[in-house]
Amino acid sequence: MSDLLAEPAPLTPVFLLVGQSNMLGTTCLEEQASDPGRNTADKHVEFAWSNVHALNTEYPPRLYGNSNNEFRTLHAQQGEGADRTFWGPEFAFARAMHVAGWRRLTLIKVSRGGGGNTYWSRRAFCEAPAQGHMWGHLLDVLRGCLDALVEQRVRFRVCGLLYLQGESNSDAEAAAAGPRLNAFIDDLHAWLEARYAGASDGMHAVIGEIAASQSDPRRAKTARQHFALATHRDDASFVGTRDLALKSDGIHFGKDAKLEIGRRFARAYLLARDRL
Repeated sequence: MSDLLAEPAPLTPVFLLVGQSNMLGTTCLEEQASDPGRNTADKHVEFAWSNVHALNTEYPPRLYGNSNNEFRTLHAQQGEGADRTFWGPEFAFARAMHVAGWRRLTLIKVSRGGGGNTYWSRRAFCEAPAQGHMWGHLLDVLRGCLDALVEQRVRFRVCGLLYLQGESNSDAEAAAAGPRLNAFIDDLHAWLEARYAGASDGMHAVIGEIAASQSDPRRAKTARQHFALATHRDDASFVGTRDLALKSDGIHFGKDAKLEIGRRFARAYLLARDRL
């Protein structure tokens, strides 16, 4: 009888972090060892990740590293070559949310080291899995991670999608950046609802501005379309990045910028939530 009268377990908030090299978070070309530092909030985060190699052209993809669909504490991920580790906006996002009163978070990060937005297209994946391998890989990771929560009887809600586009769009991809991202959000929501009914109710997307958007016509077009998309969707917000310093390669954000982007993601999400 006590079990029947017990209050249901509180919903676990889940946030998805997806995108390319600046979501992955490079650590090369830094004057000092790039480290996100330590924060007491980090131990309150359940974190799973799967980072796809920049040279991958296959499905299932070649990885830099992953957590094998297991949730662990928040920490930098496996690196390669000059990038001793990878870490992105996830750290400052989680810390800012903790300060705002969110005492437990579940983050799932699926990123890729470069490439255009075709890789994330459901349509491209259906036509040729290798061509749209990030869509297929994202769903594989979500199945593994979210099914594990279901098996553990954890009640969860996918509250947010944090998206940071890569800079390697072709002319055709830049022209389709808005419609592609619009379809991605809708397709992801539909897939989540079909598999975990009600789990993505109220999911809000926060779109980060592509790095160096003012330096190249394709990047500028991508940023304009993403801004317009966020303006016309009630469930999306846009955060700028063009004021943030880039590393010497002119395309990747360093430690301070990555931390600031994470804070901006949190502020944008919390502001949108307050408006509901």
